Amino acid sequence: MKYTQLITGIAVGFASAYLYQKKKSSLSSMEALHIAKQAFKRNGPINGSWIQTTTKVINRYGLAFEGYSGGITRSVDGNQEQYEFFIDKSSGNIIDLVKID
Repeated sequence: MKYTQLITGIAVGFASAYLYQKKKSSLSSMEALHIAKQAFKRNGPINGSWIQTTTKVINRYGLAFEGYSGGITRSVDGNQEQYEFFIDKSSGNIIDLVKID
């Protein structure tokens, strides 16, 4: 086997592993919704939820985040509360949370 074939094989292997890891590390919209629902369930049951399946980019704290917008509805003391959130698709962190009055 020639060294050029060996080096080419190694390079292709590293490139494939890099692309696989990059694709694997981003969340789907349903995974993002599951993370948000789990965070809200720590403080009580939720009544409903939604999430946009397309990503968007927001700027917070001087940084750009790509992720999903969604919402949660829950009952607290007989009153419905609605929240909208933005979750980063790379890390799964909730970047923005707003209570809707």
